[in-house]
Amino acid sequence: MRSVCPECGCPYEDNLLHCPECGCPNDRIDTWTQDRLYRQAVTELTDLHEQKEAMAELQADVAAARANHETARSIVRSLKRAFLSCDNFSGRSRRSEFWIFIAFNVLVSVMLYILLFASIGRDYIYISAAPDANEYWLRLIRSCLSKHIVVTIVILSYLLLISLPLLAVTVRRLHDVGCSGFWILLGVVPFIFASWFGISPYVGLLLLAMILLLDSAPSNKYGKLLRFNHKKH
Repeated sequence: MRSVCPECGCPYEDNLLHCPECGCPNDRIDTWTQDRLYRQAVTELTDLHEQKEAMAELQADVAAARANHETARSIVRSLKRAFLSCDNFSGRSRRSEFWIFIAFNVLVSVMLYILLFASIGRDYIYISAAPDANEYWLRLIRSCLSKHIVVTIVILSYLLLISLPLLAVTVRRLHDVGCSGFWILLGVVPFIFASWFGISPYVGLLLLAMILLLDSAPSNKYGKLLRFNHKKH
């Protein structure tokens, strides 16, 4: 059955509380029915609001998961490029590629360091009692080569594995900021001449790290500025 609004004459369903045209109350619905329909409408609106919030949270979770997935893929791609381009000393490497490679190798080095000293165990008491740095390293090397040869081979193998990719990616990073690859000697030469000038040998490594932190230079003689697009086409 349909009601007719006494104000505007618009026909509408009996279960509506108000005329949809002018908002005039539906006098044919008693107070109890009005309260029930009102509570029903409030409940439906509340459920709809909760569904929208749940959908928004789900979309946010999906976006975050997608961003994390893209970040992981980007890290894997950067590491893959660094290892597979170990013989490329003429191109350029972006800052992100270089520092992702460094961070990965620092993490692996810490794990190997823990593995080494876990295997050395009590021998480290004797090693740490060395009177100076030279004797410390001699005792450590002697202990590794005589009692912990397996761990030593694992560590040396890893160092040999990353040496060429590390050298290559560092040279390419220097190219990316517009510097010659020979600037890498800045991290080595001070260890030879630092004692002559009374300075710390780590000054060269600090200066080299500051250069490697610079942003990419525009296109230069080492090639165009690389911009990686990680979107799937």
